[in-house]
Amino acid sequence: KKAKAGEKIKYEVEEFTSVYDEVDEEEYSKMVRERQDDDWIVDDDGVGYVEDGREIFDEELDDDALGSSKKGKGGRTSMGDKKNMKKSVVSKPNTIKSMFIASAGKKNTDKTVDLSKDDLLGDILQDLNAETVPISPPPIIMLKRKRSTGVPLNPFSVQSQTPKVITPISKKAPAHLRKEALPPASFRPKHPNYTAKSVIVSENEDTKNVQKAMENGEIVKTTEEKAVEDDDQGMMDFDDEDFDEPMEAEHVETIPETAKSLKGDKEIEKKETSVLSCSLPDISCWDRTDEDEADLVVAEVQLDPNLLPLVNGEDDDQVLRFYWLDAYEDQYNQPGVVFLFGKVWIESANTYVSCCVTVKNIERTVYLLPRETEIDLSTGKETETPVTIMSVFKEFNDCISPKYKIMKFKSKKVEKYYAFEMPDIPAKSEYLEVKYSAECPRLPQDLKGQTFSHVFGTNTSSLELLLLNRKIKGPCWLEIKNPQPSNQSVSWCKVEAVAMKPGLVNVVKDLSPPPPVVVMSLSMKTTQNPKTHQNEIVAIAALVHQKFPLDKAPPQPPFQTHFCAVSKPNDCIFPYDFKETIKKKNAKIEIAATERTLLGFFLAKIHKIDPDVVVGHNIYGFDLEVLLQRINVCKVPHWSKIGRLRRSNMPKLGGRGGFAERNAACGRMICDVEISAKELIRCKSYHLSELVRQILKTERITILPEEIRNMYSDSPHLMFMLENTWTDAKFILQIMCELNVLPLALQITNISGNVMSRTMMGGRSERNEFLLLHAFHEKDYIVPDKQVFKKPPQKLVDEDEDFEDQNKSKIGKKKAAYAGGLVLDPKVGFYDKFILLLDFNSLYPSIIQEFNICFTTVQRLSSEAHKRAEVEEEEEIPELPDPSLEMGVLPKEIRKLVERRRQVKQLMKQPDLNPDLYLQYDIRQKALKLTANSMYGCLGFSYSRFYAKPLAALVTHKGREILMHTKEMVQKMNLEVIYGDTDSIMINTNSTNLDEVFKLGNKIKSEVNKLYKLLEIDIDGVFKSLLLLKKKKYAALTVEPTGDGKYVTKQELKGLDIVRRDWCDLAKETGNYIIGQILSDQPRDIIVENIQRRLIEIGENVINGQIPVNKFEINKALTKDPQDYPDKKSLPHVHVAMWINSQGGRKVKAGDTVSYIICQDGSDLSASQRAYAPEQLQKQDSLTIDTQYYLSQQIHPVVARICEPIEGIDSVLIATWLG
Repeated sequence: KKAKAGEKIKYEVEEFTSVYDEVDEEEYSKMVRERQDDDWIVDDDGVGYVEDGREIFDEELDDDALGSSKKGKGGRTSMGDKKNMKKSVVSKPNTIKSMFIASAGKKNTDKTVDLSKDDLLGDILQDLNAETVPISPPPIIMLKRKRSTGVPLNPFSVQSQTPKVITPISKKAPAHLRKEALPPASFRPKHPNYTAKSVIVSENEDTKNVQKAMENGEIVKTTEEKAVEDDDQGMMDFDDEDFDEPMEAEHVETIPETAKSLKGDKEIEKKETSVLSCSLPDISCWDRTDEDEADLVVAEVQLDPNLLPLVNGEDDDQVLRFYWLDAYEDQYNQPGVVFLFGKVWIESANTYVSCCVTVKNIERTVYLLPRETEIDLSTGKETETPVTIMSVFKEFNDCISPKYKIMKFKSKKVEKYYAFEMPDIPAKSEYLEVKYSAECPRLPQDLKGQTFSHVFGTNTSSLELLLLNRKIKGPCWLEIKNPQPSNQSVSWCKVEAVAMKPGLVNVVKDLSPPPPVVVMSLSMKTTQNPKTHQNEIVAIAALVHQKFPLDKAPPQPPFQTHFCAVSKPNDCIFPYDFKETIKKKNAKIEIAATERTLLGFFLAKIHKIDPDVVVGHNIYGFDLEVLLQRINVCKVPHWSKIGRLRRSNMPKLGGRGGFAERNAACGRMICDVEISAKELIRCKSYHLSELVRQILKTERITILPEEIRNMYSDSPHLMFMLENTWTDAKFILQIMCELNVLPLALQITNISGNVMSRTMMGGRSERNEFLLLHAFHEKDYIVPDKQVFKKPPQKLVDEDEDFEDQNKSKIGKKKAAYAGGLVLDPKVGFYDKFILLLDFNSLYPSIIQEFNICFTTVQRLSSEAHKRAEVEEEEEIPELPDPSLEMGVLPKEIRKLVERRRQVKQLMKQPDLNPDLYLQYDIRQKALKLTANSMYGCLGFSYSRFYAKPLAALVTHKGREILMHTKEMVQKMNLEVIYGDTDSIMINTNSTNLDEVFKLGNKIKSEVNKLYKLLEIDIDGVFKSLLLLKKKKYAALTVEPTGDGKYVTKQELKGLDIVRRDWCDLAKETGNYIIGQILSDQPRDIIVENIQRRLIEIGENVINGQIPVNKFEINKALTKDPQDYPDKKSLPHVHVAMWINSQGGRKVKAGDTVSYIICQDGSDLSASQRAYAPEQLQKQDSLTIDTQYYLSQQIHPVVARICEPIEGIDSVLIATWLG
């Protein structure tokens, strides 16, 4: 390898003699003939590419023609040769003679290899190894292992019109040369389209080459050589081991060092804005990519599409056993079809490969509710004629089906229950169930007839019907009975099958563990094109793990292989020694001359690696959208390889909620660690740097988008940028592992029965929705139809846009639809005796179970009563259900969740539990808890399908009653209740003996718990001292007993300014210090003295500029996209967000956090209009920190509020101390 690396440079300079093949006239005409026969151009994309089999130098072409054909034909020999030269350099002494010997052995082999050098052809052909071209019946290709020794493989098995398969190797070549002539199997689809330039070459492209030649002090080369040079630029040293080197275990140890050294060296660089080469780390992340082929690299599997990998099913018939991970449907273009994506086991290759099962003929199913008596539709009056199911059928058959072009339908009488919010629908009734092909139009939701008053299920999606009818709850093993091979390829998966009807899809009973999945984490660098102001992608790094378990602890390290590709902005050039630097560092970096090549390479890699999960940070908000946009702009073929479904038209990008992006990637689950972190942890901002700091406890170096251009100034900088991209990809993967995102999402999805890729998009309402859909469907209930909401939920605030702040309180938090939890008025002050905090375990889920609150048990008002109540505007709390009623569906589901969680927690207590299992259980109990606690939410969330305001109001009403009742009980025991909130209560024990306090707590606990069957209150904590400021705002020292009567204390803050992100760190730290003082055991006057000293010191430091700039940053979250705010000027964070978005690079959007600093800029605008981004303050000398603002508007209010209950300190004093 080293020799190879060393010698190759020489060949560029000296060995131009062997650029051409040596063949005699006869052989040459034979080659030309073969090329003409061989129809390998599948589709020329309308470019009109003509191949006449001759070499470039056969015709005297003018320069321009050469320019454009340089890639097309010139590239052909060059690559075969290059491969050869390089090999022979290693095997023989380095002489020109040896070159000729080597190249003579290879006759027409270049014919197959060279295709990858043509841009368009490469793009088209790059998948031929995955599926043969459907021109003639495909040959049966046996499974190919990755480079079985000594048997080279043809990288492109192409079918010509005559069914003869191209012979991979010329028969004449001697055996030992043959092996080298063809790239080994590992080489196969790794770079089918890594060409150096696009086919369309701009005028200045040639001149650039000429200049390069001159600089090297040589004569200007012929075009043929230029092609070689370009190839070299576009195609890194592809040796036998390509990018996919697995990481070997013994190399792993270097990872932490790498991280450390990167960190150490980069401290310097933070201070200087430009990354100076001296601060660049010397150790690189590429060092441990190992050369040995390890067993980890998945065998290249090629399958005959007509032979499905069947196994014996549960009924001893041949079935396709397949673990499904993702599902997709296109309701408008392919109604009644659901694509299931997942993994199937290939025995002969001993591995899992991707699989797509197309489930067809999922019928629309609607339920018609018969009226009591027929109605005259013209007058709306009831008639005397009673309605029978037969008359409903007759009306549907004679009037409805012809009107809606339903030619064929099946119908039967069924008995169904209903328990939801539509008034005047019987709890139990006969319905006419009608099934018809989804290709016929859906019926309108509000359809009524003479004989039926309502129709349900008109807009139920095929996917939902499939999941509910086949009882599929989240990813699991499925058996497909009687699977058909797919006649044309619909996906990019290795195995494709068709189930002709949904009934052939069955959930496998035995619970085998899920197969490992292929995970790829992704990080990109983009720069803004100054002319078009579009983001262009200049670098992509990805880390891959081929066997990532979904049910165990994440593997260490969490990746086995990586690849990295870099291109350049149009107006930059690569550093002259960049290629050598890569070689020296032994880095696996692909150099792409253009963005188009980079993207082509990336799609080819995705197709080859075939990840099941793609992990990124803000991947929905940015990466996916930019990738797809650039693929579109650069006209890179096969954009749909981003996902697993073959598609031609790209969806419309950039809508709300990343739907187009999610659809584009269908079949691959997208894991966005930003979304996951928002759901799983509290963080002041969810930017990658902040997550790395909080979760991984290291520092991340950020390269700003505007610095990227400068990175091309020399090789160390460019390497630094690539290593930075690589490190980000590693951070992203590590965050996903730390938070256990995949196992947790799998558990939640199996509990709820939805689709896992949707679970990972956040949004809890859909999970609960599916849990209830499954539960009600199994019990023969008609479920509520999905409602289409005219205005999206985000737009609540925009109704009258004159004054933001009042209107926020007016509309954004529009008057609560029903009363929530009860908050008792706090007895404000400082307490230094023990305080007892009691709270109810899972109050709302417990209330639902305790009182059997369910859709099926609680009587709601009829429509008339409903209207009356609305006029009087009083809140109607429904009656509690009769205790004799059997348990409803909702309480039963919650009970199942709670019981399962209890069992899991029991299992976790086993003494000799292995850590893997412990983790698995812990994730499971967390998933069960999350799901149970959010069940109440789907009752009260107005956009939920199961929205039932009366039920939600009843639950919170009982909660308020219970809290009041508990408070009264405690007061009867002669104890002082100082505060309470929703499900918790604070009691001043007036005692300083901890044991006594716990005894008291247990006494209250047993008294309260006697009153209920299920509800239970528990001691949540004991405070040694408490500073209670107002509702929802307090600070306390919590006691953690260590046994033997001793305890340690820990500070806990609830709702104070200092835990909110919109105060700067300086104010928070000051507040924190003061709280620490107040809560400490010192006498009052010492506390006041310490506070005074600290405030004076801070006041001086601020004015003398002795405080680091980042302590002044204020963070605020955007509730909507910056451009949607009515008054961008007066809201500092929106103003700064608009500036950031004007700079290019990542855009900030609704939900993101913006950092800003209030500065003096010489103007006399109000402080809120003098907000600047931290980088503006760095770069513009005219800006200075507005110290007055920070002292009076940030530190002072925070400190004053905390010190309110303390005698001897008032706000005037604080102001004086701060100066």
